[in-house]
Amino acid sequence: MESELPPKEQLAAQATEGRPVTQSEASAIAHAESDMTRRGPIKGGPAATAQSLHDRQQNFFEVAGDVARKPSGEVTREDAKKVQHFESRAIGHAPGKDSLSAEVQSIADHNAQTRHPKK
Repeated sequence: MESELPPKEQLAAQATEGRPVTQSEASAIAHAESDMTRRGPIKGGPAATAQSLHDRQQNFFEVAGDVARKPSGEVTREDAKKVQHFESRAIGHAPGKDSLSAEVQSIADHNAQTRHPKK
């Protein structure tokens, strides 16, 4: 029965690859754990991991959406730092050079240079 539950490492790899963990997936895993244990989800088990990943991803999507709705000329380095923080938490490691965080950082750097050009 335990083989029906995805290993925590598989869930983490899914997040690292950028595939969101849906609330439906997290709920299904919690239900399967509850059926298996007859006492509820396992503390620190796959259901807890799935729910945590889902919540981190949702936080990232919310922050990224907030920044995306700003006019590009108003994106700041603070915005870039915030997006990078939440993206790192969502994927479990520092985002790479082709990440959304990197794009936001590039826009923020451009805006900062435009506002305060080097002399």
